[in-house]
Amino acid sequence: MPSLMIKKIAAASVLAALAIGTLALPESALAQTAAKRSTQAQQAKPPHPQLNLPDHSNGERAIARLGGSLPAVAAHYGKSADALRAQLRNDRSAWIDKTGRMYFIELGLTASPSDIAQSGAIYPADQTFLLHSRKSSKRKIYLDFNGHTTTGTAWNTSYGLSTIISPAFDLDGLPGTFSSTELAVIQNIWRRVAEDYAAFDVDVTTEEPPADQLSRTSTLDDTYGTRAVITRNFTAGTAKGDCGCGGFAYVGVFDATSEANKPAFIFQDKLGNGEKAIAEATSHEVGHNLGLSHDGTSTVGYYAGHGTGATGWAPIMGVGYNKELVQFSKGEYLNANNTEDDYLVMQSNGVLFAADDFGNSIAAAATLTPTAVSGMNTYDIMGVMETPSDVDVFRFNAGAGVVTINAKPFERGPNLDVLIQLRDAAGNLLAEANPADALTASLSINLPASGTYYLSVEGMGLGDPLGTGYSAYGSVGRYVVAVSAPLTSGGAPVAVIGTSATTGPAPLNVSFSGAGSTDSSGSIVSYEWNFGDGTPLASGASASHVYNAGGSYTASLKVTNSAGFSGSSTVLITATTVQPKVYASGIAMALAASNRLQAYAQAKVTVKDASGRVIPNATVAGSWSGIVSGAASAVTDANGVATVSSASSKKTGTFKFTLTGITAPGYSYDASLNVMSSNSISR
Repeated sequence: MPSLMIKKIAAASVLAALAIGTLALPESALAQTAAKRSTQAQQAKPPHPQLNLPDHSNGERAIARLGGSLPAVAAHYGKSADALRAQLRNDRSAWIDKTGRMYFIELGLTASPSDIAQSGAIYPADQTFLLHSRKSSKRKIYLDFNGHTTTGTAWNTSYGLSTIISPAFDLDGLPGTFSSTELAVIQNIWRRVAEDYAAFDVDVTTEEPPADQLSRTSTLDDTYGTRAVITRNFTAGTAKGDCGCGGFAYVGVFDATSEANKPAFIFQDKLGNGEKAIAEATSHEVGHNLGLSHDGTSTVGYYAGHGTGATGWAPIMGVGYNKELVQFSKGEYLNANNTEDDYLVMQSNGVLFAADDFGNSIAAAATLTPTAVSGMNTYDIMGVMETPSDVDVFRFNAGAGVVTINAKPFERGPNLDVLIQLRDAAGNLLAEANPADALTASLSINLPASGTYYLSVEGMGLGDPLGTGYSAYGSVGRYVVAVSAPLTSGGAPVAVIGTSATTGPAPLNVSFSGAGSTDSSGSIVSYEWNFGDGTPLASGASASHVYNAGGSYTASLKVTNSAGFSGSSTVLITATTVQPKVYASGIAMALAASNRLQAYAQAKVTVKDASGRVIPNATVAGSWSGIVSGAASAVTDANGVATVSSASSKKTGTFKFTLTGITAPGYSYDASLNVMSSNSISR
């Protein structure tokens, strides 16, 4: 069957591996390097030399100021001495401060007010400052729209300000409050920046992290990040003068053990207050923090891209305000002045590619679970292309008839150009889609018979990067796929769990049986048991498991039939813990004087466990009677003694203390073990 709408060239080795169906897809050199880096500790960068230069400088002046220290500075930034000299000569936005550290003042990163038509929010208003792209990640990119006070940094020194007060993001002249329009713009800026960094194990967030999640105490500290302050230009009227720029940021400080060269600043008023321009500038400045330099040409400092429409392309480290597809790059376009590998540079400055979410071969394909709708099975997929060589492969079942597949990259500021391919059970290519004028891909094909089919998703490039095209290098990020396929006969099996017990004291040995599971086709081919306690999965129609620790566990059984459909069921298993017992081994009484006329009594209760060990931090409760009355309690000390005091009294008579209970974490109180439960003393 002929392929459909294919515009780009896939690697022959990738297609061959998929067709064979048993081989893992080959990785590019980049992906192999990324995988290697992801399993190793981050390599320490060469130290930055300790310098004290007379002033901030750029161009030839900066080269002269660095003098003999230039090679060491270049090595810190992962460059050769010649590369750093060329960069300082050709990029007037690159500056060196008094300590010899490099930063960029973005004179070429300003924009007009009409860069994009703003649209509404997709999240509730109260979630605007709680957005996370990958909340569990230890690396953070905090988009600070709330205003920030900066002290003690190189920016304070550079601009002669002991305190830099950055106002909150503001479009309507009412700082400190956020209109529905402002909240919508903030959400959409976050969506765009989060997509630019979606392939990495990093959390792009609008919720301010605790300080220790942004700062780094040492090279052993693996939790850190950067703050991108989105605000208004504060430099007008300062000692250094108005930068007239769209923002600025230091280079390679994301993983630094000092906060002296953070945060990055993005000036909304110099970016036309537009959603797309602010988002592009934010990803660009964070890119500097991650070690990246500008993508330009021999004649311009910021390359503005080429092409038109949905596939009009520009590099993130250039300027992508007027292009739809803006990606990280390695300078593959015509006359590029910077061929650094953005991904490898960023990985050497603190972020790694995220773990692969789906298998890359037919053998490792993820099995899709269908939903029956109007006589069809539908399958919905959400995934991420984590590297340029990533291929996500899925297995699904379909009957004879027309199958329709629609794939889309992330809807706002996508980085991914999607290629989809459909194969039969033998791995033969049936159809593929990757239209020349779109990032989306769709196909509709008549399947000749019921059976198992394989869908693959990957990122692609367009045409010639030296012309109006681009390579697959930057084609990573999020995607969704919707599949609608004819029903197969039989449908999903029904999983039924039988157990020998559902409750009992730990260690609890439970026998499980899936023999009661049914399938209309009569052919269940696999049983998968998950015991719910983190132990490995088990297979087979029956299984047994020991729950060693007390607690409640949700065990599950997944059964799959020969058509590839699955059904699941769960059961709650509760393993109880027998707590050791505590008791009062003695109650000693004493009198104490409150003053010359009054006295009070003390009951010193010793608490032990059944083995005779004293129990500290136990709460002893009791009641007083006699010449005083009332409840009282105390906590045992390191010797297991709780001193419970009565109220004071001038009367003569008897103070009596009666024990009513003992509470100790991890223990149960057994009154029958008490050596004594009450005692008294007279005055």
